[in-house]
Amino acid sequence: MSIVGVEVESGEELMSVVIDSPDTAPYLKKGNKVNVLFKEMEVAVTTQKELDISIENRIAGSISSMEEGVLLSRLVLETKMGEVIAIISTKSLRQMGLVEKMNVMIMVKLNEIILAP
Repeated sequence: MSIVGVEVESGEELMSVVIDSPDTAPYLKKGNKVNVLFKEMEVAVTTQKELDISIENRIAGSISSMEEGVLLSRLVLETKMGEVIAIISTKSLRQMGLVEKMNVMIMVKLNEIILAP
């Protein structure tokens, strides 16, 4: 098991914990391109730029659109990496006072990042 850093096209680095190693999974070798995947439900959203929390993957963005549902809400976030979708509870959306064009930080735990060839 190892923790791998991946530099995305925007220059930001995302961290992932992987069971494989470059010896067992050649796509993990330095310089190879990989796809970085995570589920929309695994994206945490905060309005605080600096937050003392153990989630390493933090990406600045802004809310470009929102769909508010009864239980869950869908946020479309614009970041340097491109568009990121987050599904959060509607209760959280309301408590945080999230609105379109608001600047936010999105966070994804390193064990939720999937690297694929």
